Amino acid sequence: MLWNLTYADPRRWREVYAISGKPLPWWKKTGSPRLRLVDGPGEIKSLLEATSDVKWSNLQRTTSGAILYFRVRLEVYGMPWSRKEVTWGVEPREGGAVVWVKRADAEVKLVPQNGHVHALEAFFQDAFGPKS
Repeated sequence: MLWNLTYADPRRWREVYAISGKPLPWWKKTGSPRLRLVDGPGEIKSLLEATSDVKWSNLQRTTSGAILYFRVRLEVYGMPWSRKEVTWGVEPREGGAVVWVKRADAEVKLVPQNGHVHALEAFFQDAFGPKS
C-alpha cells in the first residue's frame, strides 16, 4: 500500500504507524543508506514513469518494521512495511546488487548507492530479521 505523505495529516500517519510501528528515536541511527528505486507494484511503476528524474529513496526503521520514502516531483510517498509480513533478499548483479523487499501485495526492488550493500543488509537485518 502506497501513501501520499506530503501533508501532515495526523489520521494518515496513525494508519501508517499502525502498519509499521512508531519511528525509533533519532539517536538509534534509523535511516538507511541512499537507494535507487528501480521497480515496484503498478502504482509505483506509474509514478516512476511520470518523470525522468532518478528516484532516490530511503528507509526509516520503526519499532515494528520500516517505512520506504521517495519523492516524485514535489510529492512525498511512503510505503510502510511490517516486520511480520516482509521477506527480503539480495540479488548480485553486474556492477552491484539489487535488494528486494516483498510482502503479499507488493514487491519493491532497490539498488544501493555506491555499493553500500553490507550497510543495507545490516539495516534490513535490524528492521525485518534474517534474509529469506
